[in-house]
Amino acid sequence: MSPPARPQLAHQSPYSQLNINHEEFNTQAFVHPSDGRVHIAVNKLKDGPLSALLSALHSRSRSRSRFTSPTPEHENQKASSSSASPPTPPKLNIVVMIIGSRGDVQPFVAISKILKDKYGHRVRLATHPAFRDFITGEGVEFFSVGGDPAELMAFMVKNPGLIPSIETIKAGDVLRRREQMFEMFLGFWRACVEPKDGYYPFVADAIIANPPSFAHVHCAEKLGIPLHLMFTFPYSPTQTMPHPLAMIQSSNLGKDYTNAISYPMIDMMTWQGLGDLVNKFRQNTLGLEPVATLWAPGMISRLKVPFTYMWSPALIPKPYDWGDHIDVTGFVFLDLASSYEPPQELADFLDAGPPPVYIGFGSIVVDDPDALTQTIFTAIKSTGVRTLVSKGWGGIGSEDTEIPENVCMLDNAPHDWLFSKVSAVVHHGGAGTTAIGLYHGRPTMIVPFFGDQAFWGSMVANAGAGADPVPHKELTAEKLADGIKKLLSEECQLAAGKISKQIREDDGDGAENAVMSFFKGIEALKKGKRGLSDSGKEWGEGGPRGPGEGKWGSGGPGIRCSFLEEKVAVWRIRRTKVRLSALAAWLLVQDGKLTWKDLRLIRHTEWNDFDGPGEPFTGGITALAGSIAGVAKGIVTVPYTWYKGARRLDSEGLDLAREIRNRSKSRSRSHSRPTNHPSTSESKPHSSSPSPSPSSRSQREKDPIPQEIAKNTSKALSKAARAGARAPMEVSLAVAQGFHNAPRLFGDEVRHPYRITGLQSGLRAAGKEFALGVYDGVTGIVTKPYHGAKEGGAAGFVKGLGRGVAGGVLKTNAATAGVVGFTLKGVHMEVRKGKDRGVGEVVHRERIRQGEAEARELQSMGEDVVKEVKRRVEEGWGLVEEEKKVREVGDGRWRRRRERKKGERGEKKKLGE
Repeated sequence: MSPPARPQLAHQSPYSQLNINHEEFNTQAFVHPSDGRVHIAVNKLKDGPLSALLSALHSRSRSRSRFTSPTPEHENQKASSSSASPPTPPKLNIVVMIIGSRGDVQPFVAISKILKDKYGHRVRLATHPAFRDFITGEGVEFFSVGGDPAELMAFMVKNPGLIPSIETIKAGDVLRRREQMFEMFLGFWRACVEPKDGYYPFVADAIIANPPSFAHVHCAEKLGIPLHLMFTFPYSPTQTMPHPLAMIQSSNLGKDYTNAISYPMIDMMTWQGLGDLVNKFRQNTLGLEPVATLWAPGMISRLKVPFTYMWSPALIPKPYDWGDHIDVTGFVFLDLASSYEPPQELADFLDAGPPPVYIGFGSIVVDDPDALTQTIFTAIKSTGVRTLVSKGWGGIGSEDTEIPENVCMLDNAPHDWLFSKVSAVVHHGGAGTTAIGLYHGRPTMIVPFFGDQAFWGSMVANAGAGADPVPHKELTAEKLADGIKKLLSEECQLAAGKISKQIREDDGDGAENAVMSFFKGIEALKKGKRGLSDSGKEWGEGGPRGPGEGKWGSGGPGIRCSFLEEKVAVWRIRRTKVRLSALAAWLLVQDGKLTWKDLRLIRHTEWNDFDGPGEPFTGGITALAGSIAGVAKGIVTVPYTWYKGARRLDSEGLDLAREIRNRSKSRSRSHSRPTNHPSTSESKPHSSSPSPSPSSRSQREKDPIPQEIAKNTSKALSKAARAGARAPMEVSLAVAQGFHNAPRLFGDEVRHPYRITGLQSGLRAAGKEFALGVYDGVTGIVTKPYHGAKEGGAAGFVKGLGRGVAGGVLKTNAATAGVVGFTLKGVHMEVRKGKDRGVGEVVHRERIRQGEAEARELQSMGEDVVKEVKRRVEEGWGLVEEEKKVREVGDGRWRRRRERKKGERGEKKKLGE
């Protein structure tokens, strides 16, 4: 059976399609320009090991769903009646990262207010500058990351899918959009470490984000802090429904498997467009290793990042195959109605007759607002209903347009106030707008433009609470009129009222529930698991045992300071388990009990789960091929650079006199520029204003032709040299990791990888890999057959013997290869430290300044409070010194015993002689 033929699409970009071919199956995905969704076809060609595995997984999931899938009623009860609330964490610096429209930002404003006002956390909401007044007006700290949401909306309407059209690429919109995205990545990192107003220190202790902000997990990985994602539509793989941006075109592998695979496929196509920017951000800004293209998609799911979905289980029950680290907490609303005073014209219109129908498309920017206006007004005239029409960002109802008598044009009004006054709503399908309409029990018709809007249209229609969605490109006056009539029917009114009752009575406060979900993720640090499912990786301090598992064993002490439990720990005393807050560390350093060199920045968790290739042969070959490609790319760039220089020389000519004049002018301008005051230069890095975009830099004067050729040639040759120098490390490391991971292929367990940050940790990892690899390999030859016989008799003995022998060969090879691979990795990381030191120094400096600022605040609280805090710190330090004395006594006894035995051996040797 072959998949349906893909329609012939004009000017289809190669980036708008994805093909995965195998002898047992093939999978195709492409972005259809008509709806912007990813159309997916999955086709099994023949039976084999891989297809048998997929069939087994499908059968098992079907069986599990038959016995474990909860009914919607049970799921509603489970979601709304949560168990005991998790403990409140210490006061945190929380960064909330958001990309999107006002509807995307508004729920996070409500969550931020609860975190700040009710629980005392410091919350910084980092998003587009257009929302500054809205956010600060609600009393929440704002940080600008750049980007224009109006431009974003216009771009998304023109390009509703993941991949833009050829016309958009030719117009340069894609380049501008990528520049904006990278600018926002940089802004999100600054939001994590820059002080308020250039002075009051701020370093993030936790991150809350929506998935489209992308930088979240990379910033959290750099700082080693908790991350919690929140979103308004499904982003975690599930077998119960496909990804909202996917359209399943065909599949012969079963609905459950096809639904689940749609999520990583969307991830792959997203990574195709942004992966290079993300890795540029990781390497150049954060000083992190790049993420492999095959490993990046699905990283959030593999890491079990805590996730909160802000919709009502009355509309979409929580899927049975989502773990406990994923919560569905109900719609989140921000109260704006209590402070709203409607204009007199609107109040008079509402009082003049029955509740009208609302039509509006919010922040959507449309190409032809006049045509859309005529479609709306024609439908209104044919139905005769009273209507409120919102102008929105799209400019509906221009001044030249004749407004029907039964229509009132709106500039702006909060939906929580407005929707209580209307009979039905027609809108674009934003999650927030959909939520408030259902909360008030208003039948809903959705006209989707892009993204998840079609998904919400389907969900509302499937629940019977509205008309079928009509994409904006297919909207006609007749379809809109039919939809309005359907909304006013008794059937729709009753269904919407039923959902409204469930939301009001069962869900509780969605914002408060979301905060409790966030607290649960923080508490998981103490419980010792990443996520709370049985298969979740253990959390700890991120020591040499690798991602999610600390050097002190499984689990972790949480994020509290060892001395001041109401404070979050940000430092760790070297070679101890003692964790200090910024204030406690400052007081101890000021008292002379510690120096800053005695402290290390703490890492509460790790967010990089790449363990290396699964086996050594393809891993080594892939690494070698990548190194060769890197060298070749650098070398090939040299003649291309010369070619570009020759083209520019041919078009501009080489006017040496002009270049000398230009150079002298630029030099004179630089000399005449006034010198900045020291305070100004120091505060400049802390400015929250975005840095100049690449497009603005490109508009400056070009370098002279010879200088440009020399500079670009030098860059190309240095890239080739770096790739060649890294080749021995990358190949040997891939082989070592491949041997280390290979026993997993036949069900054997392997140790967690070691975190390498420099030469010392690299040598330590190499030594442990050698010692433990040989130990595990040799002992496994005995223990595996024994355990196999104990569990499965003779057959188990044979199976265990094979597993032990194979594991012995692979683990001892891993031990040998690891000596070279891990040592070279340590050398590589040590060399990188000079380049990456600046990032770490910023965090280190700001944490010290944070302690100083908290000490000043403490002084203002009164002498009694100061004495009490110092007493607790000194008491805790006394316990540390006692433990240190015990350890020193033990070390002394061990040293004396070793010296005594050495002397006895020497005496025996003399007597023997």
